[in-house]
Amino acid sequence: MNGALEGIKVVEAASYVTGPFAAQLLADMGAEVVKIEEPKRGDPFRGWGERNYAATFCSLNRNKKSVTLDLRADEGREIALKLASNADVLIQNFRPGVMEKRGLGYDDIKKINAKIVYCSISGFGPKGPYRDMPGYDTVGQARSGLLSLLTDPGKPQGMGISFSDHLTGMYACYGVLSALMNRMLTGEGQHVETSLLRASVSFVGENAARYFETGHVPRRKHRTTTAGVFAFEDRDGLPFVLHMSSPDKFWRNMFAVVGKPEWAEDSRFSNRKGRMENYDTLVEQLTPIFHGGRRDEWLRRLTEMDVPAAPINTLDEVFADPQVKTYGFPVEVEHPKMGKMKLVGNAVDMSRTPPSIDSPPPMLGEHTDEILAALGYASPAIADLRSKGAI
Repeated sequence: MNGALEGIKVVEAASYVTGPFAAQLLADMGAEVVKIEEPKRGDPFRGWGERNYAATFCSLNRNKKSVTLDLRADEGREIALKLASNADVLIQNFRPGVMEKRGLGYDDIKKINAKIVYCSISGFGPKGPYRDMPGYDTVGQARSGLLSLLTDPGKPQGMGISFSDHLTGMYACYGVLSALMNRMLTGEGQHVETSLLRASVSFVGENAARYFETGHVPRRKHRTTTAGVFAFEDRDGLPFVLHMSSPDKFWRNMFAVVGKPEWAEDSRFSNRKGRMENYDTLVEQLTPIFHGGRRDEWLRRLTEMDVPAAPINTLDEVFADPQVKTYGFPVEVEHPKMGKMKLVGNAVDMSRTPPSIDSPPPMLGEHTDEILAALGYASPAIADLRSKGAI
């Protein structure tokens, strides 16, 4: 069965997370993605493990072909232009101005391929005082306000996931898909641009709206209080959460489970306003109760009463979860030389053109000869390019 983007050709001149993740989302949907990598070294994530094939790299580069090109060399640039001339999409995440210096900017590609959807991803965008600063995930989280909503003042901590990187990749993919749809309607390509800061600021829109309305600066605890979010530990130190939200039935049922049905009529806890004002008191009252039992039993009882609750799963627990298993996760793929590996599958399903993982992440330059041959390069010419270090 063909994927939804079957026939779409993507050139990826990107590394680390943002660009590769955007391209992988397109690849899962059937697009043909050719990843341009620096000769010898490749995507720096390759070196985050053994064999130049680290798990971090593999998590972002399945369903792609790898070609090594030195974009600083005239020969490498010429090959990149040939790839772009026949592509539908080009995704790059160099700092602003780098691709332009190499003759591979949007205006350069547009001259040879007017229908190209050219996606530029950077730390801060092509204009402004931060334009040339290095942009990495935690910097994007911090400057956007996202990190202020994930950690507490007085004890700031970095996150254990590349949050801004991944959501920027999703926004980039969203922009690319929208531009492709517009091209179907108008026949014209366009330049899509996003950045860590822009995407991350956009992502915190819910809390920003509260700030615009009230003038009060929200912190992590603000949402836990307004949404009725709680975290507790059982007698063995196993953590779990409740997300009570607004429906009174959740609260009445939870109070019944913990043996305090009278709290449903207590003015401190009987309505949303009271529960918000007395959030800390409620935490103090519930903590010893939940600490006195076992997590599995609490979750069983809460679930039977239709109360939104869940364990805070570690990843070993996630992939043992029966619901996660119904998604077919993890997906196992095998590279003929690098062996078997497990990957997380795609986040969506589609009834007619479902996403799929058809090929494992490529070895560095695995498809260089194949791709150059398709562009018309004969074996002697390929050997010459390799001897010069252009590929």
